[in-house]
Amino acid sequence: MKGFVTVKVTLAMLMAAIVDAKIYERCELALKLERAGLNSFKGYTVGDWLCMAHYESGFDTSFVDHNPDGSSEYGIFQLNSAWWCDNGITPTRNLCHMDCRDLLNRHLLDDILCARQVVSSQNGMTAWDSWIRHCYGHDLSEWLKGCNMHAKHDSKKIKS
Repeated sequence: MKGFVTVKVTLAMLMAAIVDAKIYERCELALKLERAGLNSFKGYTVGDWLCMAHYESGFDTSFVDHNPDGSSEYGIFQLNSAWWCDNGITPTRNLCHMDCRDLLNRHLLDDILCARQVVSSQNGMTAWDSWIRHCYGHDLSEWLKGCNMHAKHDSKKIKS
């Protein structure tokens, strides 16, 4: 019975987060990322961030993915519960000192602050496999096409 109550409470909390979720349009997200100072952060462009977020979540703040190791990934940047946030289930380092549910709403500041921490780690954007597969070494200027911005288009190169 206690397990059932826990499941109901968890579902109710996730539903509350989903109500405040958003699937961003590409240019709308690009402008938010630029305003948050992500263009040229650690040498990466808004194009890098857009490309990664597109392949990770489809720009959907409510997206949750479950991994074979038992961890889950949350939000628009798919931040992992074993490392970056606490979902109350997975053993975690919680390096961003936050609840994973906080990554599931339309408010991106906490997501951006945590993603900046990920990129500031030794792995940079290579922490996201989708960035390596779909974004690294590609012309990312298409991600900004039609967006009224002043963002740089040149992406950082991975050091050999």
